[in-house]
Parts: sequence; structure tokens; C-alpha cells
Amino acid sequence: MPLDPVLANLLTQVPPPVVIDDPAAHRETEQTIVNALAAQLAEPYPEVADRKLVQIPVEGGSIELLIYTPASPGPHTGYVNLFGGGFRGGSIHYDYIDGTCRERCVGADAVVISVGYRLAPEHKFPTAVHDAYAALLWVTEHAEELGIDSNRIVIGGQSAGGNIAAATTLMARDKSGPPIALQLLEIPALDLTWKTMLHEYDKGYLLEAAEADVVTRDLFADPKDAENPYASPLLAEDLSGLPRALILTSEFDLTRGSAELYAGRLEEAGVPVSYIMAAGQIHSSAMMTQVLDAARTWRANAIAGISSVSE
Repeated sequence: MPLDPVLANLLTQVPPPVVIDDPAAHRETEQTIVNALAAQLAEPYPEVADRKLVQIPVEGGSIELLIYTPASPGPHTGYVNLFGGGFRGGSIHYDYIDGTCRERCVGADAVVISVGYRLAPEHKFPTAVHDAYAALLWVTEHAEELGIDSNRIVIGGQSAGGNIAAATTLMARDKSGPPIALQLLEIPALDLTWKTMLHEYDKGYLLEAAEADVVTRDLFADPKDAENPYASPLLAEDLSGLPRALILTSEFDLTRGSAELYAGRLEEAGVPVSYIMAAGQIHSSAMMTQVLDAARTWRANAIAGISSVSE
């Protein structure tokens, strides 16, 4: 399918991404851009009954969690969300990330836990995965007080967060718990060796190959670490025993190849998997609910996936 005409027009107005080496400057610029895009292109985000910030201990420090609770009585499904941002940016405090969590809290009637994992280059691989696993353990251990059914915990994420979510499901399997009911992987980059990159989409669609090079530089102390299954879940030898998966991708996205291959390998390993590709869409389409039918469909698919563990 050709590129969505709304996106084709938008891409003529948005400057191409620029790599900023300084981490603080990169994050400040990224937050300004993402918040501005959300304000222009996303539908208004709903209110939730309760939203609170907590800190939990992790190896070498602590991380923040934002917890969103719906108005209805529990116990609820718990959804652990890992934000995107190329491993070196993103935050639970970005308007878009906050809004996405609000939508899923209300839409899926779920308690949403947004995980403030630590970022590269200050914190190299596998810090983010360990942070996500620590958050999963904490949520499971505190499920009753959070109003969560510990048998209905979903883990998911977008882009880099999708990678971390997939890696965390591998870690949970390898460590014999805690149980995960569903992994929700959205535009995930599941091969950080980049051998499965779709080069026909590596420039001109807001996510470009140059950013992949920066991930390799900043995330790994040794480039060979990209071959570790907790960095590149697609490269894991054994994918059996993992929770069922819902994988959402965009057609015009350089990461789609790794996600498609991962879906196929999960199926071969006997893991139930649903794979949905948004035709004519780009890596950032899901945030554009005000202007794209496909973004509203994406939101509905994600919410339906989270809700499905209650059925």
C-alpha cells in the first residue's frame, strides 16, 4: 500500500531527525518536539481516577514508576509499559507517554504502571532490561495493594520499549517468573545488530538508519553485546515457554523486519501470537490519533489486547 496521504503531506513539513550527541541536549530537544507533535496530532487524553509517582529500588539506584488507576473497583489487569526513545531518550513524563498510559488505563480498565528505566549512554546495556524486570517483580509483589490480579499482568512497550518488554519476558521465563499473561510489542526493534533492518525505509520516515548507529554507540560497552538475546530477542535460540504476544508494526518502518521474523519464530515455538501491520504507516503513526484513522485503530487494537487477558 502507498504511504498514507496524510503522512505524505506531513513529512513534507517536518524536518528530518538530527542526531544530537549530548544526552541532556538530545532529551530536552526530543521532549520539546514530541510534546509539540502530541499537542497538534493527538486527540485529548482522558483523566484517570488516580495517578501517583513512586520510586522503587533497583540495582545501583532507584527508578520512578507512574501508576494510573481506573475508577472501577478491582482487581484489575495490570499493564507494565516501557516507553520508546531509542534507549537514550524518552521519559514517563512526556505528554505522549503519559497520554498513552491514560488511554490504556481508561480504555482497558487496567492499572497502568509506566516504568522510568535508566537511559544510555549513562547506563549501558543491560541496565534498562534489569530495571524493567525489577519493576515487573515489584508490581507482582505489590499487586494486591495496587488493585491488580497478579495472574493478569501484561508487559509492553513502544519501539525501544518494545525491545525491552520482549527481553523482559525472556528474562522472566529464564528466571521462572513472575508470570506474564501477554506481551504487547509495538513497533519493536528486536534485532539491535540491525541485520534485519528494512533499508528501503531507512530514510525519510522520521526514523532513520543514522539513529540505529547512535543506539549501537551509546547502548553497548562492546558492540558484540548487541548479539545478546536480552538486547536482540530475535537472536534467542529458544523462544518456547514465552507468554502469548500481540505485535503491532507499521509498513514504512525500518524495524518491521525484525518484528515480522520474531512473530514467525514465536509461532514456530508454539507461542500464540497475533501480528498486525498498519499498512501505509510509519514508526510514529500511533501517536497521531487526531489525524489518522490508522492511529485510532492502533489504539483500539492495543486496548483490546490488554483487555483480552480479562476474558
